[in-house]
Amino acid sequence: MFKNFTFAFALVLLLNSCAVQDKNFSENDWYAFTKTSSQRIKASDVYEFADGMIRMHGDKIGYLMTNKSYKNFELALEFRWNIEEKFNKSKAKKNSGVMYNIPIDSPDNIWPKGIQFQMKENTTGDFIFLDNITAVVNGKLVEPGASVTSPKFSDNEKPYGEWNQVLIRSFNGKITQYLNGKLVNQCVEASSKEGKISLNYEGSPIDFKNIRLKNISKEEN
Repeated sequence: MFKNFTFAFALVLLLNSCAVQDKNFSENDWYAFTKTSSQRIKASDVYEFADGMIRMHGDKIGYLMTNKSYKNFELALEFRWNIEEKFNKSKAKKNSGVMYNIPIDSPDNIWPKGIQFQMKENTTGDFIFLDNITAVVNGKLVEPGASVTSPKFSDNEKPYGEWNQVLIRSFNGKITQYLNGKLVNQCVEASSKEGKISLNYEGSPIDFKNIRLKNISKEEN
């Protein structure tokens, strides 16, 4: 009996340990949706998965969306602006973003309901609250709207072509956004506390890599 108990206890510890391990996203975790499509598309039919990266370029404006919904998590990833001349036909400001807490029952459209970590020249780290999502920033309620920006607290983006580290922590409506190890934005009482995650392609060639998610069970300061 003691051996059985020991085995069972060890199994519980192992399962608990596995539950908190980082999830490394693969090609099969995503589907694609574009501005000109009316249905979900296989991810690799729209964007490039190569050399450990997701490379988004070309004329297919849209996003990669996770198949699953997530709650109380820490999302880490790296991004860089792709500055290869063959992909850069426009001189417009580089613009993209990572969205999260996208309600699982929200329809696919450009752009979906949720919260965005803005990635844009001079404004990387802004919150974008889409489709009437609200939150409290610096003690003030963000008024609902189609697309409402809450500016970052500080700058910390690296030069074009260099990898930037993003960390998003979402726990029961409290959200913190970090850029290259520095806190750049924070809110509480977010009206969307869980949902899917998307990588947006808005016409600026961009690379993503090392996309990992970890479940968290308590609030961190």
